[in-house]
Amino acid sequence: MSHILIQDQEFEAQEWPFNPGRRMVKMWVEEPPSGINTNTGLMLVLHNWGGFYTSPEYVQWCKTFAARFNVVAVSVNYLQSGAYVKSDIPYDHGYLQAMDAIGALYTVRNQILAKGVEFNERRTYSMGGSGGGNVTQMAMKLAPHTFACGVDICGMPGLIDPIAFGTGESTTINAGYSRDSESQSYLSKDMQEIRDFGNIEHCRLLKAANPNLKIIIVHGVDDSSCPVLPKIAQYKNMLTAGLSVDAHFLTEFDVDGTVITTTGHPVGNRERVVIKFADVYMKEDGKFAKSVSGPTDFSAKAEFAYPTTNGKYVIDYSAYPNISFEPK
Repeated sequence: MSHILIQDQEFEAQEWPFNPGRRMVKMWVEEPPSGINTNTGLMLVLHNWGGFYTSPEYVQWCKTFAARFNVVAVSVNYLQSGAYVKSDIPYDHGYLQAMDAIGALYTVRNQILAKGVEFNERRTYSMGGSGGGNVTQMAMKLAPHTFACGVDICGMPGLIDPIAFGTGESTTINAGYSRDSESQSYLSKDMQEIRDFGNIEHCRLLKAANPNLKIIIVHGVDDSSCPVLPKIAQYKNMLTAGLSVDAHFLTEFDVDGTVITTTGHPVGNRERVVIKFADVYMKEDGKFAKSVSGPTDFSAKAEFAYPTTNGKYVIDYSAYPNISFEPK
């Protein structure tokens, strides 16, 4: 069946303060092989830190998930995709990156509607590994009424200090932020709080907004890039807030040599990890098939706010999704 959507395309995204002006984001769009029907959902397929949206593995994952889950699968070249060169510009770490991923869904959704084709936006999913796992968690947070299920494979545990400032405790990652309030790379308390998908107050707000959301975490206990202990702490907060989370913290017992090959950062075959742990939620006939119970953020066209120490972050869905900080 022929595609109704352009596969390799781009859209205009929210302005990036480090490089003001018009900013375009590329995405790869894969439709189910039998075409879009009334139950076809949407799914983000998100690459790692340093990845690229049309790398062969991500295009293949899009094909696999589009067919397996009856979704339009979208690989997004979110902010700072591709080779990351350390500079005086810090790594966004899931803020505008998540908004780019959400913007891709918004764009695809509008294109399908413009074609007059019915689909099921309540079946919206995401998956990603490493940096893409972090962006998956942040997308679920910043589009709190939209996602039914998301899979975070070995993603960063928020913008914790060792990652933010590259201080080396339990991680080799350096996002390039500064503690100097005069620096353009300064990391405020609020910027750090919004990037923490384990923030207890934010988790409670997400639970109230989306009671049916299923979050899946797959993370090796020996991960030296994205440390596991802060991820476990986030998981505990999620549970305390009432969120439904399947957490698989992988030990030697879980290594099967095919799907799970290591307790370190790679985890294993990440495409098959999604199938192993999310089939029951994402397949149309899955035992616990997930969909959101109310209007998505795109259809509600409302605002949603997350309070932080010195103000609040507001995500506005009245038009193209936009996020901004409003100080007290």
